[in-house]
Amino acid sequence: MSNLSNLEKRKFEKLLGMGSGYVLDFSNRTFTEFITDSTGLNIYDARYDYESGSKANRLRKFWQVEENGVIAKLMGDMLDIMFPIGARKSAAETALETECRQIVTRLSQDGHTHVPRDDQHKPQKEHEARKRISLALALLKEEFCQLTAATDRNKAGLALEGLLNRLFALFDLQPRQPFRIVGEQIDGSFLLDGHVYLLESKWEKDPLPEADLLVFRGKIEAKSTFTRGVLIALNDVSTQARYAITQGKAPSFFVMNGYDLMMILSEAISLTEFLRKRVRLLAEEGRMFAPFSELP
Repeated sequence: MSNLSNLEKRKFEKLLGMGSGYVLDFSNRTFTEFITDSTGLNIYDARYDYESGSKANRLRKFWQVEENGVIAKLMGDMLDIMFPIGARKSAAETALETECRQIVTRLSQDGHTHVPRDDQHKPQKEHEARKRISLALALLKEEFCQLTAATDRNKAGLALEGLLNRLFALFDLQPRQPFRIVGEQIDGSFLLDGHVYLLESKWEKDPLPEADLLVFRGKIEAKSTFTRGVLIALNDVSTQARYAITQGKAPSFFVMNGYDLMMILSEAISLTEFLRKRVRLLAEEGRMFAPFSELP
């Protein structure tokens, strides 16, 4: 049985947004998978039945009956998927994360959690890292699907800012902090293989016209001769714009659409692999547009 104090539990509950009965954006399936992968335990076992049986109540019971070391492992993993390295955080989020990590450290020490040397159990660590990425992507995919159906497009655009930031941070691409947002347009940058790429995302009702592509090209050209960019056009680009933007000037960016994003979130391809393939097509063939099925 853990010795979590009521104050520590309240901090964890605030971190995970448990007031409504949910835990983050986990579905029943992803909640089960995450806890099983982290601790080897089944959160829907009868021993975790508590009041309504919601995800939040089951986690509360988990905190009550499990040992400090087990809880430290689970909450540390949850903090890692919530705050990947490089992700943008507000001052309040940073403060809460710090407090919760201090609780995890205390639980680990009180629970005498064994920490192996870096060279021990490396395959297991790599497997666990892949599992964490997979579960984080599942959460991002669910969030993205919810945003596609949202009626408040301004709110959806604001949420998309955080989603993309967490996605690029998850793959250690060091997204610029913060992304600057105007309406549903997100401006920022990321680092891939030692090169900086400007990043812009537009989520319009219809495919983008040429004007939006020209504006983005102008931003790139205003930087340096070696600056490149990625334009995420979630509803793609019009046929006329595709033709017009490729006339005259050498391409300096490529376009990624909503289908590409969904394939990445569905783990059909990793974000870094997708970007490298598109960068190569841009450099070797000058292709700004490439259907997912035609990636090399």
